[in-house]
Amino acid sequence: MLTKREMAIGTAATGLLALSFVGWIHNSPAAAQGPGPGRGFMGGASVAASGDYVYVVRGGTLYQLKAMDLSIASQKDLPMPAPPPAPADKAP
Repeated sequence: MLTKREMAIGTAATGLLALSFVGWIHNSPAAAQGPGPGRGFMGGASVAASGDYVYVVRGGTLYQLKAMDLSIASQKDLPMPAPPPAPADKAP
């Protein structure tokens, strides 16, 4: 018999696997997307878990999911990162 903790971890892992699969088949590769308008962040998703929540950062949005059922508890848009500084001209 599985404990509640084991069930929550299994549910979270299964849900994250399903979310990553859906994202993989839904989107074109990140290299083909380019920065485009409204897309300030490149790359895939990052996942972390702490306590009763799973945190996912994807496309400039932070999602807080309940570990028990992976329903969205909170969702926040992250600020755009500062552009890198321009290279200094090197005088010979």
